[in-house]
Amino acid sequence: MCYNKIMKNLFKVLLALLLFVPLKASAVTFNVLVLPADIENVCNNYYCFDEVSNIIAEDVIDNFSKTPAIQAPSLDLVRAKLNANPALKTTTINTLRKFNKAGNIDMPAIKNISNEFSAKSVLLISTSAMTKKSNLRRSVWEVLDLSSGFDIVYPFEMDTNAVLLDTVNGLVMWSGNLTKKLGNNNNEFKAKTPSAAYAKLEQIKLYSKAIAAGNISQNVTLRFFPKTANPVVAPKSTENVSPVSFPKVNPSTPVMPAKMDDIKGINEGDFGEIIYGL
Repeated sequence: MCYNKIMKNLFKVLLALLLFVPLKASAVTFNVLVLPADIENVCNNYYCFDEVSNIIAEDVIDNFSKTPAIQAPSLDLVRAKLNANPALKTTTINTLRKFNKAGNIDMPAIKNISNEFSAKSVLLISTSAMTKKSNLRRSVWEVLDLSSGFDIVYPFEMDTNAVLLDTVNGLVMWSGNLTKKLGNNNNEFKAKTPSAAYAKLEQIKLYSKAIAAGNISQNVTLRFFPKTANPVVAPKSTENVSPVSFPKVNPSTPVMPAKMDDIKGINEGDFGEIIYGL
């Protein structure tokens, strides 16, 4: 009798645990290879500043590292592996140049690259500066050097493109574009002194953390975990939006970044005019 009573009580406890204690689902982890178009350009400009695509990529990787759900190797690790494999490095650089120059995506090459890093997803990021009257793409720091040296005053814009690729199925999971006006309201983007140049660098870094990298990270997270991220309300104005299109883009509604006024402690004047196009 006593034994039966103990078994009945044990059964009730186990039943209660099954009914009221949620079972922990097995964690799902996605491996993403983040490739900025300028990954090989280290200290390759007059100021020896890191290229903007690298800055944004590092911030995106840092955002991913805050959760175990998405894992991405650091750019230092990616560079080390590329340097150890000359053939892989050549393929990667040529592929990134095609993407940076004209937005071309060499899916077979990217799939081979991702396999070397045991990743099924690749995030490409490119950033360049150009004018509305010219399709010539330049480095942001090249523009700063030219503007400073020749007193050029012109409305340059910094254009950032990001594409998330599913290398298993050969699809573009998401693509986005952000455009930021360089310079102040007088279209001046110059640095006559080292301190002025570093001030521009800090502005770009702040823009990356607050806007560009945050936007890209959130959209990538939403592609893997649609119900885990809260969408940010898009700005009502759609003027001056210049979307970028890529082949095989899945029909979906990407999340827009927050307005500058919604980000505490940051004023739009710190970055110039921000134009969103996704």
